[in-house]
Amino acid sequence: MGLFDRIRSKMLSGDGKALPASASFATRSDVVYAPVSGMLVSLKEVKDEVLPVALLGDGYGILPTTNTGVVYAPVDGVIGATTMTNHSIVIAAEGGMEVLIHIGIGTVNMGGKGFSRFVETGDTVRAGQPIMTFNDDSIKLAGYEDVVCCTVSNPDEFAQIDHVGDTGTLLDGRPLVKIGDPLLVARRA
Repeated sequence: MGLFDRIRSKMLSGDGKALPASASFATRSDVVYAPVSGMLVSLKEVKDEVLPVALLGDGYGILPTTNTGVVYAPVDGVIGATTMTNHSIVIAAEGGMEVLIHIGIGTVNMGGKGFSRFVETGDTVRAGQPIMTFNDDSIKLAGYEDVVCCTVSNPDEFAQIDHVGDTGTLLDGRPLVKIGDPLLVARRA
């Protein structure tokens, strides 16, 4: 394999589609970073029966600010689980956290339409690496909520999960975050 082929293989997904560029930001193993840009919402505000009662963990919802969203790995780790419909993914982080990213509410019913995934179970990822995309317009046209939830799905293994996503920049009274902004800090006892 020549140099050009090696470069091209890094820029294309397994199906030959161009991968979005990686995001670059400083990371720590105890921090979860924003996987998308948008407005932060409390999980209690998310219109779902499972997320607001913290059955899927502790974290935030993010209302995306772009129509075609790229989801970036919020931590360094290994892909622990994916869905056939490409609307959610779990990453086992190097610091012991299990991080769940779930796109939309009810989007499992879309059967994968409007979603693409660039990683598979067992793949190693770095924070800032593109892992999925979604089409916000497709989600809304299908009648579903477009919130992207990012949670630590094993919060009981930590003494405390600190919510640090307040950036000081507000839109409609809600904090704005950009890809790579710190969201959650998991503290051990």
